[in-house]
Amino acid sequence: MDKKENGGYKMKTYKIAVIPGDGTGPEVIREGVKVLDAVSKRMEFKLDYTYYDFGGERYLRTGETLPDSAIEELKKFNAIYLGAIGHPQVKPGILEKGILLRLRFELDQYINLRPVKLYPGVDCPLKDKKPEDIDFVVVRENTEGLYTGSGGFLKKGTPDEVAIQVSINTRKGVERCIRYAFEYCKKRNKKKKLTLCGKTNVLTFAFDLWERTFYEVAKEYPDITTDYAHVDATTMWFVKNPEWFDV
Repeated sequence: MDKKENGGYKMKTYKIAVIPGDGTGPEVIREGVKVLDAVSKRMEFKLDYTYYDFGGERYLRTGETLPDSAIEELKKFNAIYLGAIGHPQVKPGILEKGILLRLRFELDQYINLRPVKLYPGVDCPLKDKKPEDIDFVVVRENTEGLYTGSGGFLKKGTPDEVAIQVSINTRKGVERCIRYAFEYCKKRNKKKKLTLCGKTNVLTFAFDLWERTFYEVAKEYPDITTDYAHVDATTMWFVKNPEWFDV
């Protein structure tokens, strides 16, 4: 709560932009807002929602994905609550690039944070795994790599067509993601173990940069155990041994 000049208190208000989007998005958002309202009431803060119709239906109606004015408007909110983007009548890539990726780049949303947690009383498809076995967080870089859209075509539509998709990895982008992961692991304060997931044996340039940066930054966090695993092995161990992971 914020203190008033007269000595009383007023509830903190957070401005939330809500984009239900397409498919199951509106349904998920509708139930999610109920949860947010319950939490805000319990924790004594207010939520001020503003809804936007960005998505497939709007695109089919207007030919517009995300107007330029929307970016500046969305910057004024404390958070954006987005459902799902993708419409069966819209070619794949149009909505994703025009809405998701544009928001990601314009707002510099460089971290994709994915908590993985099994709660007590919830059935688990993994044999003999309990809540204490499944509690880790995946930190993924969100604005570089293949997401930059760097590439193009040569002789498109001919038998000699060439398609190029380039993965862009900068020291700045890599390091800030890695630092975020170390700080998150430190703040989480559980197993204090950070695993770098990559493909150093095949993507030898990009993941050379990731691996070098990872171990350089690791020197600043001596209390955190570091590890490396190839992405294919990691996906197997997520299922076979989820208890091995922290961040």
